[in-house]
Amino acid sequence: MNGTIYALRLKLSDFINDPLESSVVDKIHEIYKIQNFKLQLWYDDGEVTAKGLKSFIEKYERILHYKTTIRPNRDADLAQYTWYNIVHGEDTDEKYPCRFQYTHESGWKVGGILKGLEEFSDCLKFVTSEKPSRDDRPPKRKQKRNDYGG
Repeated sequence: MNGTIYALRLKLSDFINDPLESSVVDKIHEIYKIQNFKLQLWYDDGEVTAKGLKSFIEKYERILHYKTTIRPNRDADLAQYTWYNIVHGEDTDEKYPCRFQYTHESGWKVGGILKGLEEFSDCLKFVTSEKPSRDDRPPKRKQKRNDYGG
């Protein structure tokens, strides 16, 4: 491993209490089996009740047992590095500091999140996979020059 700390950021209020909430959590857990990462969940003030948050935590604490933070605001926590941010187009009013960002415009936000998680998984697999050594690559072909008139 290259020493990079991977962190995924999602808006909790886009999928909490949705009929497919467990599909989102299951997908997060599935990706975590491929490569460990920190999970950063956030919501805007008033979007999630204390009772709803407690219920979510109790329901998924066994699955989301790894490093998970939940913040009640969208502000960047500069103490935490975000490697991959999945966000709805409505929530991109400012550039959030991250390495990669997937913005979805889906009216059905859970659908956009699930697609974003697929993209996160693909990206994570790519950057953590073994790269071929120089000896394994085919030799580069020299380009023929064709810049003379004729």
